[in-house]
Amino acid sequence: MFFKIIASLCLLQSIQTFAKGQITGHGGKRHVVMFPAGLKPVTRAEILISSLQDTTVRMKSKFPGVDSVLQVQSDVGAVVSLSSEIVLDGNKREDKGIFIESDHPISVYGHSGDECCEGEGFLAIPVDFWGTEYDIATHINSTVAVVAVEDNTEVIAKGFWAGVLFESNYYANGDNITFILSAGQTAQLQTPLGYLLGTRLHSNKPIGVISGQYYASPSRSKYNQMIEFIPPASSIGKNFIVPPFFNTTYLTLHYYNMGEDNLVTTRGKNVNRSSKLQKRGGYMISAGASNPYYGFAEKPVILTATPYTISPFLLFVPSLDQYSNNYKFHTPTKQNLTHYIVLLVKSKDESGITIDGQKIYSKVESLDALLINDAIYLVISAEVSTGQHYVTHPDPNVTFGLILYGFDDTQSYAYPVGLRLPPFSVPVAA
Repeated sequence: MFFKIIASLCLLQSIQTFAKGQITGHGGKRHVVMFPAGLKPVTRAEILISSLQDTTVRMKSKFPGVDSVLQVQSDVGAVVSLSSEIVLDGNKREDKGIFIESDHPISVYGHSGDECCEGEGFLAIPVDFWGTEYDIATHINSTVAVVAVEDNTEVIAKGFWAGVLFESNYYANGDNITFILSAGQTAQLQTPLGYLLGTRLHSNKPIGVISGQYYASPSRSKYNQMIEFIPPASSIGKNFIVPPFFNTTYLTLHYYNMGEDNLVTTRGKNVNRSSKLQKRGGYMISAGASNPYYGFAEKPVILTATPYTISPFLLFVPSLDQYSNNYKFHTPTKQNLTHYIVLLVKSKDESGITIDGQKIYSKVESLDALLINDAIYLVISAEVSTGQHYVTHPDPNVTFGLILYGFDDTQSYAYPVGLRLPPFSVPVAA
């Protein structure tokens, strides 16, 4: 195994992290996974599982052909290939949620696509970290998918759109869409050439939500689906590092505002921009893809990054308070994909981090720097082989971010390897 180490320096303000011992949002014993549809028919759908210790994993679904029991070994992980029929089909409810339960905490990822032009992946957030209110990270060619973990889950989509057809009913701008889901049932909303920007989902019980773009752009010769599993509104942060990306010259950053007016700022090489965001509004900027950027807001905001390539991906950018202490993950297995991790860490903590037991030394190339008060963050990119990897720091108080992305000649994918999230708690009635 080898690592191509490339680093950037980002001087950032110090951000308070979660208290020692809090459970991380990328490891759990209960997951529910779904696969939204893209523009082109999906021919591959796979679930990637990693665990810090050997464990039994049980997969169940109302959809036929999914139920199975796996013995996942900690040193290799597991890859489960599924029929493409598990992919959601149309703007409607279906019984296509996949329950994944384990004896010990596991990390779960999804990856789907075809053999030509479409592919995307996501981190599956464990059920314990779901919520009941979500803001949607999407604009044109919108896609939103919802899955329930309990029966009688009522979901209300409130927002703004250029017309949505759901289960043969047409909903105009400002109309609410209300539906009931049973355990494991999914619902999909897609608006090709339309948008769901500003939409908020409310539910009476916790739900899992994937949002993004049905396809990247009608003006390109390849149509990559761009989706991410997103945290609930209560877990969204305000401070972000956007890493550089290989194989592209520039990227677009999208800020998705939530329930209040906001001010967002992006700083980096040749970039120092601020913008006021109205309630439920959005903001987009373009910047060079070879530099890191620091994005921050006065109030919580969703930030995504999309590099401009022939087949772009969507990355949910983790906030600094969502960084974790260790990550075990398995890359997608499609042939010819080149995989990269991006590690985001304070310079004083970098020397203790290991990748598959190998240390990352401080002798790296500094590509850029951002000065925001006193803290220095390293942004380190490393090419990794197909398979399972483990990135960790021996001090449980040290947290760092980790992003995985990859591409070949026709498609790409990206997602945060893990998110440190607070567990869901039922609001106390006044």
